[in-house]
Amino acid sequence: MSITTKAVDFYFQQEEIPSPSGKTLIIQGEPGPWLDHLEDKSPTVLCYRADHDLKWKKRKLNPIQETSEKFDLIIHFGTKFANENLSHLGLYSQQLNEGGRWISVVPNRMGASRLRKDLEKLFPEVESSSKSKCRILDTSSAADAKLARKWASLAKPKTITGTELVSMPGIFSAEKLDTGSTLLAEILKKESWYGSGADMGAAYGYLSSVVLGTPRQKVREVLLYELDYRALECAKQNLSAYDCTDYRWCDVTAGIAHERKFDWIIMNPPFHEAQDQSFELGKTFIREAARNLKPGGSLYLVANLHLPYEELIRDLFRSHRLLAEDKGFKCIHARA
Repeated sequence: MSITTKAVDFYFQQEEIPSPSGKTLIIQGEPGPWLDHLEDKSPTVLCYRADHDLKWKKRKLNPIQETSEKFDLIIHFGTKFANENLSHLGLYSQQLNEGGRWISVVPNRMGASRLRKDLEKLFPEVESSSKSKCRILDTSSAADAKLARKWASLAKPKTITGTELVSMPGIFSAEKLDTGSTLLAEILKKESWYGSGADMGAAYGYLSSVVLGTPRQKVREVLLYELDYRALECAKQNLSAYDCTDYRWCDVTAGIAHERKFDWIIMNPPFHEAQDQSFELGKTFIREAARNLKPGGSLYLVANLHLPYEELIRDLFRSHRLLAEDKGFKCIHARA
């Protein structure tokens, strides 16, 4: 159970806290025992992560990605992305019924102080408390309608500076192209591409756009695998000129499903810098790439210099070589 679900569960157990009642919207949370405290046993769940989507479905709830309905209670699970939090505050505070209640929860290390200040700008009265290394912010006061409309506008896809690609708050590298990805992109531009490929952890499709934009490509298909629903929707827009693309909303670490192995795979695998010193998340991506490549197939990956992937790559691949090392990143080519 995540610390945020623990925090909400503990919070609702307090006698002095009003019972969570009325028609309920849950924004980006995970299921857990805290749901038992809700009066609404069939809440609306707004969910963008494929792994969370599966957890909700096991609870017999089918998440959605947008809603225009009105609610009596909104429980918002904040993230480390300030603009994403602002967009949710702005958009969904407008969907609170009169006298409705808003609750935000966010881990202290993920910008709790910033979120508290933002909520206090939007709502005139906010109760704040700490539970399980999280900040819980609770209000039933009316939101500032003008500020809500301003913040809601942040939720719209916007063009990334210096590119024709669109992204939106909450997506990896939403404001500008990631340094590691641009380093790998310079290598990908020089390669010849053919057959069937995959972009694992594709985000808004930048690396795939580089491959498909090369002059020597004869690509039959590219499958983009991405955890974040919004990122995949942006990728569809960014790659709309190509008819060889296919999109899979899924958790790569749970395994990808494809009827054939790939000729090549490209990736900028994620990692949990502080939470997981074994760097297992990125290693799982590499294992999944090795499992899904044809004999002789190629993996192109970029990673932070300090990430210890080389030993695993030596174990799983026939050969590998360092392609570039710059600005704190390294690019590696491995042959299955």
